[in-house]
This record gives sequence, structure tokens and C-alpha cells, in this order.
Amino acid sequence: MILSNEENPKLPTRLAAIVAVLTVLGAAWPVLFNEGSAASKFLVRTHQIEAADDDDFEAAMGAHLYGETAKAATTRTESNPASTTAYVSKIRQLDRVVSMLCLLLVVALPFGCPKWPKLSWLYLLPAIWLLVNALAIAINGGKAFSELAVPAHATRWGIFLALIFLSLRNAQSDRIANWILRIGCALTFTIHGWEAFQLNPAFQDLLYVTCGHIGIALTESVCHGLLRIIGVMDLVLAISVVAVHSRPLLLWMACWGLITAASRPIALGLDAWPEFAMRLPNSAAPLLVLFIGLPAAFSLFSSKNTHQPESTT
Repeated sequence: MILSNEENPKLPTRLAAIVAVLTVLGAAWPVLFNEGSAASKFLVRTHQIEAADDDDFEAAMGAHLYGETAKAATTRTESNPASTTAYVSKIRQLDRVVSMLCLLLVVALPFGCPKWPKLSWLYLLPAIWLLVNALAIAINGGKAFSELAVPAHATRWGIFLALIFLSLRNAQSDRIANWILRIGCALTFTIHGWEAFQLNPAFQDLLYVTCGHIGIALTESVCHGLLRIIGVMDLVLAISVVAVHSRPLLLWMACWGLITAASRPIALGLDAWPEFAMRLPNSAAPLLVLFIGLPAAFSLFSSKNTHQPESTT
């Protein structure tokens, strides 16, 4: 039996807060112990390109491509390895500080927001951090469909925006949180559905490895067929979450989000748990929509208004 927001009005906020902690922990883990965030990689790469004085190289390649004549550079600024190392070290330190700050915030805010609801606006900081990293992934490129990272990660940064309004605890803020979550789910599932339908190589590898672990040998044609079916299903779910309020569809959306998140550690081993943690909002966001219980654009099933007291006769 699934508890509703009417039975436990604090349930959506508590669930969102728990998922927020796990999401930031998953995003912060590679920053603290591995290669760093996408934003820091972008800054480091940009500095290294500038230090290598690649402007002349780009100009020469452009001239060759368009049949122009380019003058050879008469002077070249030699890069200073020491300054580059110092810059990289500074970026790495800043990266760790920001990730730790976001992690401490999402751990501490659930204790302060019940007494001071306006503190919930501090959830904007981890939301912005995740959004900036998604934008950096889109700019850095290097992988298929990486340019779509911002909408693909909408549930990750969107759940923090929803938490702001859930923590304010009034009917209007609940409606805003409801639509933030619905739109975030629609964006994420639309992009993932499009990637699956277009046979994203990363999705193919994930499907092959995951099925291999459970003893199923996929042929290429079966893998492509499954991905296209998954793609259509994700697109249907993306439309349904903003169009109707259907308990079965929201439950399946939450289960499917959990399955796809869990496929990372299943395929890649337990070391990939941060990948699972960062994708938990794909499952939690539809559940939160279900618990809030407010209707979508068109409601298949009438839901009780959790903010109106029942009349007595």
C-alpha cells in the first residue's frame, strides 16, 4: 500500500530530501576521490588550450579548410608549466570545496527547513551546481548525445527546485513543485527515449553487459529492437506524466527509473554506485508526483484535493 500526501503530508519532502543527499553524494564522489566534475574539466581544458597557444593552429586549419592563405605566426608565447600546474591545482581545490559545500547543505537543510522554511532557497546552490555540470558535459562533448545533457539531467537539478517549494508547505508551492517534477520527468524521459530510439552506443553496451550478467545473450537485431521499444515507451511516459494523473503509469515510471539506474552497478560493478545514486531522481520524481497527488493537464483518475478539508453534515 502506498501512502498518499493526505495520509502523510511530510512524506514528499522527506523522500525528496533523502534522494537529494544521495544525488549530491553520487555527484560529489568523483570530485572528491577521482577526476573531478565536468565543469572543472572544462575549465582545465580551456586553460590548457590557451596555454598551448592553439589560436594559431586553429587559424591555420581554418585557412586550409577554406582555401585561404594564412601567415605563419612570427611569435609564439611559451606556456609556463608551473603556472598551468598551479591553475589546475586551484581549480581542483575549488571543485572539491563546492562539492563539499553542496553536500553539507543538503544534509543540514532538512533539519533547519521545518523551523525556517525560507532556508529552503539554499537548495538553489546544489541545483545550480548540477545544472552547470550538465552544461559543461554538453560543451565538452566527446560522447554521443552529450549535447543533450542539460534536459537529460532535468530530474537531477529539478528535484532541488521542487524541494524548495515542498519545504514551504502551502497549497500554491505544492502545485509549483508538482509541475517542476512533471516537467523534469518529461524532459529526462524524452531525451533518454530519443537516445534509445537512435541506438545510443552507450545504451547498447549497457544492455549487452547487463543481459550477459543475468545469462541472456543478445543478438544485435534483438538489442536494437529492444532499444527502440524502450525509446517509444519512454516517449509515451514523458507525454503521460504532463498530460494525465495515472497512478499505474507513475508507478511504472518510478520502477523503470529505478531499473535503469540499477543497471549501472549491475553492468559495471559496485564501483559504479555513484552512477546509480545520481540517477535516483529518475525514479523518485514520479513517486513524488504520485505522493503530492495533484492533477496533471488532463486527469484520467480524479484525485482528492489534499488541501481542502472534507465537509461534514
